[in-house]
Amino acid sequence: MWFAPEGHLDKKLRGFGCGVVALHDLIEYKGIIKAPKGRNEYMEQIRKMEKGGIFVFPGLGIAPYYYPILCNIFLMRHGSRLRIGWGRTARSQLRNGARDIKRCLDNDLPVIFAAGPGIPFLFKDKFVTLYNRERKPSGKKTREHYMTVLGTAEANGEIWLEVASWGEQFSIRLDELVEYSKYAMPFSTRFYNIYEKKK
Repeated sequence: MWFAPEGHLDKKLRGFGCGVVALHDLIEYKGIIKAPKGRNEYMEQIRKMEKGGIFVFPGLGIAPYYYPILCNIFLMRHGSRLRIGWGRTARSQLRNGARDIKRCLDNDLPVIFAAGPGIPFLFKDKFVTLYNRERKPSGKKTREHYMTVLGTAEANGEIWLEVASWGEQFSIRLDELVEYSKYAMPFSTRFYNIYEKKK
């Protein structure tokens, strides 16, 4: 995966759909496409993905409900056995101690997840806080966004997720993501099940 220098906001990269970027990071990590040599090649790969089958509605993005279908069509077209399943909600993951997330990571599979879309015209002030890698407030927050889990940690009884977002690395608290999900569309804040289809 390509990451911007810490503290750098790459506005051009954010012009691409976050769901496309999350899928790119997964398939690049798994060797389905070659690792980019730098930012320009990274952006060109994502541009080709958007033109090659990952359609994003301008200004609307990709709805979490059909995101796995869209990704799997792309993966099948490229001859990959990697698949993205419906997975579980953030609340369910918190309830089971992030067991499914940890299982995927143990199998060397980064996990794509969605901080789901908000309910139209309501709760526009609800966000997920983004912390830096030392788990200190970064001054940034997000909503209605796809990200990729790279690792997990537990501290003071809280489950932390190490995540990638538009070429930046952050930490988030799973319980805070669950709190955000109360104000998002039902079942849309979820962690997808990443697996490899058997031959």
